[in-house]
Amino acid sequence: MNIHAVIVIMAVVAELLGAVIYLKTENTLVRMLLSCLGLGFVFAIVFMDILPDAGVYDTAHFPHGYLIVIAGALCMFAAGYLGQYIGNYAAVLGLGFHNFCEGVEVAALSAISPILVIGFLLHKLPEGMVSFSLLDGLKDWVRFLAAFLIALLIPLGAVIPLPAGLEQPAMAFGAGVILLVVSRLLTMVISEHYESARQELPRILTVVALGAIIGGVSCLLA
Repeated sequence: MNIHAVIVIMAVVAELLGAVIYLKTENTLVRMLLSCLGLGFVFAIVFMDILPDAGVYDTAHFPHGYLIVIAGALCMFAAGYLGQYIGNYAAVLGLGFHNFCEGVEVAALSAISPILVIGFLLHKLPEGMVSFSLLDGLKDWVRFLAAFLIALLIPLGAVIPLPAGLEQPAMAFGAGVILLVVSRLLTMVISEHYESARQELPRILTVVALGAIIGGVSCLLA
């Protein structure tokens, strides 16, 4: 079993663990702060690991990289706009697409640093929490089954072969998807605890910044 497969399996487990954490610590400030820490970490990973690996910063060799990143974000924005009319299930589908893109990115990575792995797994926890919360009202076993199926889209994206030359565009597109989805997850986590979030906003922003700083420093040291 190669390192890519190990990471994918760990990501599936981490997302399901996030669902368990949500069930056990529902409506707590601690859960919100842990989610914000993980989301802050992944912001740093995207800008300092994924985008460079996709060649987006190398405009001489990949001049349209930024446009592909924007296209990925716009696709998720459109899905979220439709979700206003379709409901929470559309947001769940958006998370599933996000997972598929992450699987593509993992498979396309030529070099994998420990920090990238940590960041990838950390942000799967809050995603598992949010996907589980979006299915509120269903039986717990149905919610876990749905969370499991959503998580399985990560290995699906990793095993589908891409034609030569599409790895970097796929990673750039996925980066845009991740940035938009993670931004929305951060908003949802805060709004879900709106009353406490208003009082704890300085602490929340500090935790997000701390996660980003830890992720950024870790990338520099990797």
